[in-house]
Amino acid sequence: MSCDCAQCRQHYRTLGIAFGIPEESAIEEAYRESIKQWHPDLYENYASLRADAEEHFKQIQVAYRELKEHNTTSAGLPAEGAVVQSPAAVTQPKEETPAASSVDVPGMLTAQHFTLQIEEMLASQLGKSIEALAIADLSGSGPRAGSYSQYLLLTTRGIMVRDIGKKISLLLYTELGEIKLIDRHRDGKLSPWQKLMEGISGSQPNCELQIYRSNGVPFYSISSQADDSVKAAVCSLLVSQRDQTRR
Repeated sequence: MSCDCAQCRQHYRTLGIAFGIPEESAIEEAYRESIKQWHPDLYENYASLRADAEEHFKQIQVAYRELKEHNTTSAGLPAEGAVVQSPAAVTQPKEETPAASSVDVPGMLTAQHFTLQIEEMLASQLGKSIEALAIADLSGSGPRAGSYSQYLLLTTRGIMVRDIGKKISLLLYTELGEIKLIDRHRDGKLSPWQKLMEGISGSQPNCELQIYRSNGVPFYSISSQADDSVKAAVCSLLVSQRDQTRR
């Protein structure tokens, strides 16, 4: 059995092992899968994603190296390049995310309900290295509604947002911080001008979803881009994914 100290647990999470203390072979397997998924060359056509991928790739290397060094004295990890079997004892994050399958609100789809158009769009924009759980439409109201030209994508590793400028931003669950669903009308978050414009347009979303990084820096917020039911569903899934990653 591997080490159970706080630092090693953090390294396990970096490698995508969110539950329990893994066997040595499971660490080796997780390392191999992580470097396949986060190799920077996979994101060479996406500048905003490549920077995050490069940073996470470095974290994976550090985590694996320090785990190997830390555990060598007690049991030792398999040598790099050794052939190992997939561990049966380790539960992978995807198997521990049943909440995603229960989402059923207009403007949000789980992976098993993706249309061919959405699958082709994600494949062209992100490649095939990203394993999706659910997608929320952030295209707003009007003729673009339902086009998913702007979206928030929940994957097995983190969330991706494609904004109005077609920029894609990535936040790993290990770096996900506070998630707030705020009633803007009740909490006085709307200015008189915003109230007037919403009254004219007929669009009156009550809530704003605010997503923060673990260091407290805002990552993204959703207000008029989606219905309140979508924001609530995204909030629930994000809290679930974040909490599972921290176990």
